Amino acid sequence: MSVQEIPEGIGDLAPEVQATYDDAVRLSDKVVVDGKLTSALTDETFENVNPAWLNVIGSSPRCREADVDHTVAVAKKAFRSWSRVTAKERGDLTRKLADIIEEHADDIARLEALENGNAYTTQARPELDITIEVLRLFAGFASELKGNTVPWLDGTLHYTTRDPIGVVGAIIPWNAPVWLWACKVAPAIVAGNTVVVKTAEQAPLAVLKCTELAQQVLPAGVVNTISGFGEECGKPLAEHKDVRKITFTGSCPVGRQIMQYAADKLCPVTLELGGKSPNIVMPDADLDLAIPGVITGMRFSRQGQSCTAGSRLFLHKDVADEILERTVAAMKNLKIGDPLDPESEIGTIVSQEQFDRVTRYVELARETPGAEILCGGGRPDDPALQKGLFFEPTLIKGVPHESPCAQEEIFGPVAVVFEWDDFTTVLNRANDTEYGLAATLWTRDLNHAMRFVDEIEAGLVQVNQYGAPVSNVAYGGLNQSGLGKECSLESMLEHFTRSRTVIINQGTPDPAINV
Repeated sequence: MSVQEIPEGIGDLAPEVQATYDDAVRLSDKVVVDGKLTSALTDETFENVNPAWLNVIGSSPRCREADVDHTVAVAKKAFRSWSRVTAKERGDLTRKLADIIEEHADDIARLEALENGNAYTTQARPELDITIEVLRLFAGFASELKGNTVPWLDGTLHYTTRDPIGVVGAIIPWNAPVWLWACKVAPAIVAGNTVVVKTAEQAPLAVLKCTELAQQVLPAGVVNTISGFGEECGKPLAEHKDVRKITFTGSCPVGRQIMQYAADKLCPVTLELGGKSPNIVMPDADLDLAIPGVITGMRFSRQGQSCTAGSRLFLHKDVADEILERTVAAMKNLKIGDPLDPESEIGTIVSQEQFDRVTRYVELARETPGAEILCGGGRPDDPALQKGLFFEPTLIKGVPHESPCAQEEIFGPVAVVFEWDDFTTVLNRANDTEYGLAATLWTRDLNHAMRFVDEIEAGLVQVNQYGAPVSNVAYGGLNQSGLGKECSLESMLEHFTRSRTVIINQGTPDPAINV
């Protein structure tokens, strides 16, 4: 592997970008196991492709059952000593890890932008900020790893404990890999567990770098990272008898498979899955607040590749025309370009497979009678963006709500819009989906806001904002959007510890002892 594989047309690379390409080569064909950046047991690899130019930037081990067995054994051995480290010390080491990630944040963000197409300025670099924040959050929660004491009854001491579970299998996606690495690793290790991370095959390098940096402060074997495909690597990790907790972020079909893999061993599972989230604008909404919020909610700065994307837009007919006019104008002004260009606001779709998926949904809309593509719908016109996996922010009107475009998670920069005039009807329509991840209402009316909160079926409900998950805000979905929560103290205690109930009867004093 050589950086000479950089294709013609990129031009002279800035030194920091050249360093990112070099780092991708350095990390190629490696895993992090037992404290070392090292070769995997397997000789098989798969290519890492830059979606902006479709050039090969590196390769990663195609790990299978042998690598899973070896890595889990390493983590299980490390658990024996790590679980006995005091919670305070585990928190202190996690805080030091946050400091190291902060020191290297720019490099990690560029590496992520290179491998998964997230724009450096609007997505990859801000993702590092919230990554550092979540590491520090859970580091501070170390002092809360305690059980409860029940008042003495009938001469007994009654209390509960909070104990680590063991080896955690963490399977993460490609859309926000570093953030999700931290969301799973931080609570797991602070609680006293060890972790085996399985990266997404589309974006293994930035997570691998984070795990490599973690070895500077954590004992060997506490956090390990391997790479591979779902059936070959993720399945044996989830099924492994010594993996006692699984935390997964990804699609609903794969989430259901993960549950099946874990069922025979009664292993607890946390699932953060997909969404088709409603974004409802009332006629009394502050449009100067709502319209930027609508665009933010569509997650165009992540190319729509977000579980919480507000991809179903419900506009009251009295304000629909103004909202659409202003929204489309704003969408057309978003700058699409090379993810590593600091001026780019939108990067690329992550892979050719995902690009083709997005294209199929848009073509389905084109073929639907009465449907209209208000903005976008394909590649940008810029000749410089024809080779990479660039896709314009797209807004579609006129498809029936039963259409796959409105019911299935596209996971691309595509949203569908509907007009409405009855609040009960729009709430029913918003709930007419198998998902239940996020939902937002824009209104000045407190009664409508409270009714929305009461009736909407979503795990993350917001009024007059459409923010992404952040530290210390419990995050997770209902229905087919998942099981369990992340990013809060409660999620650490509930999902990364197990509780024992202890009752000690003081018994009868020994008469031979002179008190």
